[in-house]
Amino acid sequence: MQKSLEMVLQGLYKQYFDQVRDDPYVRMHSGRAFLSGTVRLFRFYEPCLAGRTSILDWGCHHAPDACLIRARFGQAVALHGCDIVDPHQYEDFFRYAGLEYRQLAHPFQLPYPDAQFDAVIASGVLEHVPMDYESLKELHRVLKPGGRLMVGYLPNARSVEEWWMRVSGRNDFHHNLYSKSDFRRLLLRSGFLPLVMGFQTQIDLLPADGAWLAAVRPLLRLTPLRHLTSCLCAVAEKILYF
Repeated sequence: MQKSLEMVLQGLYKQYFDQVRDDPYVRMHSGRAFLSGTVRLFRFYEPCLAGRTSILDWGCHHAPDACLIRARFGQAVALHGCDIVDPHQYEDFFRYAGLEYRQLAHPFQLPYPDAQFDAVIASGVLEHVPMDYESLKELHRVLKPGGRLMVGYLPNARSVEEWWMRVSGRNDFHHNLYSKSDFRRLLLRSGFLPLVMGFQTQIDLLPADGAWLAAVRPLLRLTPLRHLTSCLCAVAEKILYF
């Protein structure tokens, strides 16, 4: 499953770069390590999509998550996507995903009715929006009661990588960082009940690559290493009353 899903994305990236001279953002995400991580994150939240037929890829950019959902669930799912990018920029990806794309113009408001979606994917998005609390409330609005929110690539406040990017003078660090406890409180304030949340690493939540890692994961979890990973990920449920 891992390899077949990776091949889907590899084919789309090749098709894209055969037509486009270069795109630094997409080039970075097409690298082997990043591509493998994208598939692992999908496998982490995939079970939560079973039986859900209307899904929003929020801040989708070139929509790799939507493409993986289409590859896994076929035509049983209606896929929507939104972002600030030009709708013609990533037509190959959008076409494969069968994505109904909307270009956004407001800092947080979404052009969808209340309770439209069964699930929302938010992969590498929340840290970039100007008002994260307002954005989460808007996602709560467009989700059905009991709908699921899947968050990935959320920058960890304890990340060694983020610390190094700051002290070394690089300008590609994230301005918004989140601790696990702070993010939990933010979800609760926005009307979401966190179901699973933790550090986005094979030591903690993501599927282990290889039997040896799966075997030693319980021991590795006793070390503080996973707390220093770059990102957090989570699955949360929209609730109306606590």
